[in-house]
Amino acid sequence: MDARKTDRIATVGFWAIGIVALGILAFIVIEIFIRGFMTAINPSFFAGKPEALKEGGGIGPMIVSTLYLTFLTMLIALPVSIGAAIYMSEFAHEGRFTRFIRFCLDSLGTVPSIVFALFGMTLFLFYLDWRTCLLAGAITMALLNLPVLLRSAEEALRLVPQTYREASMSLGASRWTTVKKVVLPTAWPGIITGTILPLGRIMGESAVVIFTVGVFVRSIPISPFDPAAPLAGYIWYVQSEAIVPDYRSIVNGGAAVLLILLFAINFGTRWLSKYYSKRKSLGG
Repeated sequence: MDARKTDRIATVGFWAIGIVALGILAFIVIEIFIRGFMTAINPSFFAGKPEALKEGGGIGPMIVSTLYLTFLTMLIALPVSIGAAIYMSEFAHEGRFTRFIRFCLDSLGTVPSIVFALFGMTLFLFYLDWRTCLLAGAITMALLNLPVLLRSAEEALRLVPQTYREASMSLGASRWTTVKKVVLPTAWPGIITGTILPLGRIMGESAVVIFTVGVFVRSIPISPFDPAAPLAGYIWYVQSEAIVPDYRSIVNGGAAVLLILLFAINFGTRWLSKYYSKRKSLGG
């Protein structure tokens, strides 16, 4: 009876904690949508250009800047993280060196983003004499998210059953062929799922954006060396400067648009992962 009571109490306690956490999250999301949804769906707002001094500006270049920065960051970080994960899980021998690498990755994952922002600003703006641009922010963002991407990719590769590798090599396939043709395709759904957290972090990060990318532009960035203004940095800029009369409307609408983009990318990534898993199970 004591064990049952303890189990029931623990179950009720964990359910209560989960409900409270979900309630807080739901409150935040609903509050953001209530404050900014009507502004966010206004075409002149989400497709228009921002204004520096007068009211009525939009956030079109900021949306493009956010997506551009996200694409560039993943273009840099994903191949590096997958390549390193393949080496760590398939080729490296377990020992002090691999344990040291994992310890360093875990340590880097806990470093505040402001430290990476200051590093990026010092390296690109001071030493390399670049101006604020998308590429500087993308490289800094890639370094910021590399530990999470690498560890999630490594875990996805390790979850592939060892029998898959043994069956492939028993048929005469080399180690690399086995990884390329068997292990990596099987692990792809897990690798794709592991990108959800970094994608959200890239889109919602403001410190790196402020120091390396920029906070205000009126034109859509074309080149990776163009300055840009992703939404998170622009929201901070509008809120902190408060120059335009309708700054509160811009902040609320920008937050709602950013939340919509995050939801769209997260659901899209999950759908892609499930679609790939289903296609693999059907032999496609």
